[in-house]
Amino acid sequence: MIIHFTPAEVKSLELLAQGRHFLKDIVIPDRDLQRWNNSQHEADVLGVKGEYAVSKALKIPFDMSIGLEGDGGTTDMYLGEWRIQVKSTKYKNGRLVFNSLEEVDALIFVFVVIESKCATISGYIARNKALKKIYKKDLGHGIRFCIDQKELKPISDLLFYHLEHTLKK
Repeated sequence: MIIHFTPAEVKSLELLAQGRHFLKDIVIPDRDLQRWNNSQHEADVLGVKGEYAVSKALKIPFDMSIGLEGDGGTTDMYLGEWRIQVKSTKYKNGRLVFNSLEEVDALIFVFVVIESKCATISGYIARNKALKKIYKKDLGHGIRFCIDQKELKPISDLLFYHLEHTLKK
């Protein structure tokens, strides 16, 4: 699923990412400035755009707050009671990447490939399936825990399963 960003959305998302970036830099002045071939600011922009794209696709609220939360298994959003973590990259052939198994904490993980004016939601995987499909790989920054895109289900399935789950209650 492709989510297109309007010029106003791009500007707003970049400003939100900048706000989150600078707050983190004030509180954690020596944080890693270069990760995964992205500057920390680029990583923040990728994350914000990915979260926004998923919120648009699932028609759920987008968190516009500026705080210290970040990657590391935190919940990015909720679909009903389901905790969702969004993982974003600029690489079309990228994969879900976790720094540790402790980060595999949400119920659902959604993977998004970001381009300047759009996002491609590659799919999602539930935690129980993720733990079965995860493998170790050194991507040039030490051992990480990865899941390939081929293991992901379409985001439209997530909407269907959530609706089905909600109606059963």
